Amino acid sequence: MIRTTELSKSFHGVEVLRSIDLGVAAREIVVLLGPSGSGKSTLLRCLNGLEELSGGSLEVNGVRVDADMPSRRKRSSFREIRRNAGMVFQQFNLYPHKTALGNVIESLLTVKKLGRAEAEGIGERLLERVGLADKKDQYPSRLSGGQQQRVAIARALAMEPSVMLFDEPTSALDPELVGEVLEVMRQLAREGMTMVVVTHEMKFARQVANRIVFMDGGVVVEEREPEDFFRDPRSERARKFLNQLSDH
Repeated sequence: MIRTTELSKSFHGVEVLRSIDLGVAAREIVVLLGPSGSGKSTLLRCLNGLEELSGGSLEVNGVRVDADMPSRRKRSSFREIRRNAGMVFQQFNLYPHKTALGNVIESLLTVKKLGRAEAEGIGERLLERVGLADKKDQYPSRLSGGQQQRVAIARALAMEPSVMLFDEPTSALDPELVGEVLEVMRQLAREGMTMVVVTHEMKFARQVANRIVFMDGGVVVEEREPEDFFRDPRSERARKFLNQLSDH
């Protein structure tokens, strides 16, 4: 479903991702772990075309992008990838002037060109799916952070993506609201959604991931099944990372 080959990314001459080779199969849940600044979020943003590739290539659901492709072809390919890959950010990025339902159906109206009645029917079903059927007419300012993030997930699902990308979706939430967002993500996993998740929620990573990809310094240091990774990481860097977490 996703494959990167020697993918690299530089900002102002500083290499942030170095020759990343990563494969994600359909229905697989891959969790990216690593210290701050290790390149996890940048890799996720590259997968969705929010960052230009500096080198290498990627393929998402059969659509390929090479760093040296002509810009016009690259933009066209990334547009197609974005239609197939929903992304949920740390900040909810909801339209403040639209209701929960209005936020969910925006892409159905503007991208898929559906009629309003059909779009609203889909939007109501998606809000029900994330446990917010009763909040459809509320504006973001009247919703908790957890509810706003669940609206953002419903909005991403509206395009019927084959892949979901989550960039630290709970890190901006108060601790008591984290669980409701993780439960929606667990439900998506149970339904067979292909997911790549950047998170600091170790319990979620251990329970839900099929594979842990540990990054540090812009490279993939190791890839393991969760139980193996948490019980006996191979690399010194991963051991140090887990020890620091257990100290808190």
